[in-house]
Amino acid sequence: MMLRPGKPLCLALVLVPAFIGGCDFGSIDSPTVWVASEMVNLTDRTAPSSDPLIFDADRGTVKLFAAANETVSFQLVVDGGLEGIKNLHISTTDLAGDKKTKIAAENVRIFRCLPIRVSRYPPWYLRLVDAAGEETNFYDPLVPIDSEKAGQPFNLEPKERMVFWVDVRVPRRTEFGRYAGTLRIRASRHEDWTARLDLKVYNFVLPDARPLAAVGGFDHAMLFSRFLSRRGRPFVPTRLDPKNPLVRRGLILFRQLMRLAHEHRLDLFDRGIHPIMKRDAFGKVRLDWKDYDSIVRPYLSGAAFEDRIGCVAWPVPFSESWPVPKHYGGTGSELYAETIVELLTDCRKHFSLMNAEEQVFLWPYRGRPDAAAYERYLHLARIARKADTETPILSQLPPDPPRLTGWNVPQEFTRLTNIFAPRGEWLDPARAAGATTPENPLAGVWLSPGTPPYLPSLGVIATPADVRAFCWFAMKYKCTGLFLPETLHWTDDIFAPAAGSETRLFYPGTIVGIETVLPSVRLKRLRRGLQDLAYLWVLQQRHREGIAQTIIDAMARYAGLQAVGDNYQDVRLGGWVQDAATWQMARRLLAEEVQAVVQPSEMSTRQLIAQRLAWHRFDERTHTVRVEQVRSRITLAGKNGPLRATVMLDLYNEHSREVDVRVKIEKLPPGWKAVAGEVNLSPLPAATQRIVILEAEGMHAPIDSSAKMRLPVSITIDKSVRKEIYADVPFLLAGRSKKPPTIDGKLDDWPIRVGNTAGKFKLIGRRGRSGAGLAKRQSLVFVLFDEKNLYVAFRCEEPTPQAIVAKTNNIIHYEQLMACGEDLVEVILDPGARAKGPEDLYHIVVKPNGVLVTERGVRSDPPLGRVRPWPASVSLAVGKQNDVWIVELAIPRSAFGQAGNETFWGVNFTRFATQGAEASSWSGSPRYFYDLKNLGTMFVTPIKKP
Repeated sequence: MMLRPGKPLCLALVLVPAFIGGCDFGSIDSPTVWVASEMVNLTDRTAPSSDPLIFDADRGTVKLFAAANETVSFQLVVDGGLEGIKNLHISTTDLAGDKKTKIAAENVRIFRCLPIRVSRYPPWYLRLVDAAGEETNFYDPLVPIDSEKAGQPFNLEPKERMVFWVDVRVPRRTEFGRYAGTLRIRASRHEDWTARLDLKVYNFVLPDARPLAAVGGFDHAMLFSRFLSRRGRPFVPTRLDPKNPLVRRGLILFRQLMRLAHEHRLDLFDRGIHPIMKRDAFGKVRLDWKDYDSIVRPYLSGAAFEDRIGCVAWPVPFSESWPVPKHYGGTGSELYAETIVELLTDCRKHFSLMNAEEQVFLWPYRGRPDAAAYERYLHLARIARKADTETPILSQLPPDPPRLTGWNVPQEFTRLTNIFAPRGEWLDPARAAGATTPENPLAGVWLSPGTPPYLPSLGVIATPADVRAFCWFAMKYKCTGLFLPETLHWTDDIFAPAAGSETRLFYPGTIVGIETVLPSVRLKRLRRGLQDLAYLWVLQQRHREGIAQTIIDAMARYAGLQAVGDNYQDVRLGGWVQDAATWQMARRLLAEEVQAVVQPSEMSTRQLIAQRLAWHRFDERTHTVRVEQVRSRITLAGKNGPLRATVMLDLYNEHSREVDVRVKIEKLPPGWKAVAGEVNLSPLPAATQRIVILEAEGMHAPIDSSAKMRLPVSITIDKSVRKEIYADVPFLLAGRSKKPPTIDGKLDDWPIRVGNTAGKFKLIGRRGRSGAGLAKRQSLVFVLFDEKNLYVAFRCEEPTPQAIVAKTNNIIHYEQLMACGEDLVEVILDPGARAKGPEDLYHIVVKPNGVLVTERGVRSDPPLGRVRPWPASVSLAVGKQNDVWIVELAIPRSAFGQAGNETFWGVNFTRFATQGAEASSWSGSPRYFYDLKNLGTMFVTPIKKP
């Protein structure tokens, strides 16, 4: 049977895993080979596809382009089918040029991708993808196919998938032109599969110079302990003595790690290495630098690297953990301060003698950022400044924390800090732009990973676009560096998603029985992003800043505190482009623009026209006026009516130019009239967000069976581009109950009234924008009332009730303002709709096991304002049936005080289902549930007193 290129079943350019429920791609009858772009995050569920931008299936050709001194990549997937494959072997030929030149086959490096099993997904992921994360294998660790013991030939079991990553390195001295070679896969009992490698090399060289510092940390103790052992225990030497055979083996791994990172444009540093500290006869500190220098000097000088470019940044051996403070009476003692001053004085002199004083920085405080951390940092920084007034000091504490954190930044903090590297959620783009010092990378702001979607993720489940966009944001915000404090994160289970492991860019070869450090797919994608920056930097250096900025702004829109919505814990989505084809288009545009500016005489009229068309297509793909969220509500216009429906749209202009926008309610229900039915934004500036409010009034709301009134809204851009959306206005009519329902968890005696059923629960995040955006596990809420109580019942669909998760404590876990981790429902109430903020809301949480939480405000972490106990004396019953679980509540109206007799209430009903990880709500809250603008309306008919 012949191994053949996979047929184009579908175009898998989505940047989230292509989870196709119920399909098993390993069950394809025949062994199949197919090509994927580097911009596809492959899993064992990804459907076979043919991407015409990277692979011409008809001609069997892989299409690549690059500059000299650049590495480009693609992926090969081999599916074993029902038979499996034996003795699979991959080989490549030289790439022959059209000028009798060649790129030697040794420049084509192929790696086997190992799978990482992912079964749990963080809450931010649920906001950013349009499908629920399922347990699956992502491919990340990379093993060279020529590795001893772990290399080819390979055997595939029936239904097994094997993924390969292919790097094509274009040496610096490669002449421009076309190059072609052959990629061949051989296997026992199968005909060969071959593909032509077609590479276009542009007529310019990608510079070795780094547009910004890209640095990452590790600890040699973690490296040594993973590979080396003595007497059955992990070996971690107290001294890095090169004469020790075990230390020498560890230092070989050390050098391999450093070189591997440097080849990918990332400079590493060892956080834990330090000289031997002694005291002389007079008690003065003396440092023995011999071992330290023999290890560190080659990396600072560049002698250890092929390009002879030294590491751009290395920390001075001093932090709150070394020298160990308790040995000197603690950090507050005079002995400790004197010791540190003597230590740093010696360090400054030594690095100066090494001609490395411009490459080192101080990183004194490396602990957890919190309100008390500022004083701990400042204490160490003050001591350091007494000894060394020149070496830059780095801090990971935010200089501009959001007000709701409650953190107070001392005035001295900014004066004693030269490099600001806060986590991404605390990045202030304005400060980054204002602190730009291009001539000195060891100053200003360094971009550090944070919690998505404030910044893109670098984790295993991150999309390829995420990793590239992370680099692009550094250039957009004029950061002087990228800072990854830890790049190993090697826990006992190397495949486990440990805290912070998003930047685990390397793997120990021990996972396949070899003594070497392995790269990751994400390291390759980080290199892709850093190479992109080199293109942009060339344009800037050639006075084409406008072109570079146009492409940057199109692909990377907003991040950090610029991505904040209603409050700093509410993050706007869509901060960067996810579409793979658009990223490929952007890179092609960059290459053509750099070619035009470096070799302007080579551009023909035909090429200029093609370039203009490419720009037009790029503009169409990256620019629109985007509706970020739609919120709607009904209130009472005046004391006695009528009803007023308010629709609020958050619009964002992605264009690099101002546009005219008209927003209009297209059709109103009978008896309704527009109060502010049309809004014109003339103009809406480029890269700007605006909130548009539309209003209409009527005496009666024609709601559907889910207690919502649908209003069509049109958005017209520049009088030519028109799109229509629907605003579902939530309006619930609480039903009057003459006989109170029994709170027994059964729902048997609940009378159904017109309009008192809240349904069509909608998901938050991108999943809420996909199709109708409805949760797969739907919920219905029934509301009744009488003189004494408000009655609320939930009917929650759950086809696998045995999988319900509910802890027996009253602790609710929140991440990014989403109650998650357990199955639960929430009732959010604002009687009279007079709340000033989230702290005024009445909040009820119920778990399927009957745990009840009642509070005033929302006890998120950190809370949205003040949170107080609310002893509501709620009656509760929870029941379970075959495929549903039920909650019944009787809430005393007296628990709200006089507000319990109000007619119009702000209200929302929410649910988190662990199966499918669905966070949904009746009002259709787009990003989180606890803002007043995200509430629907409930009408409670006044009870006439006899």
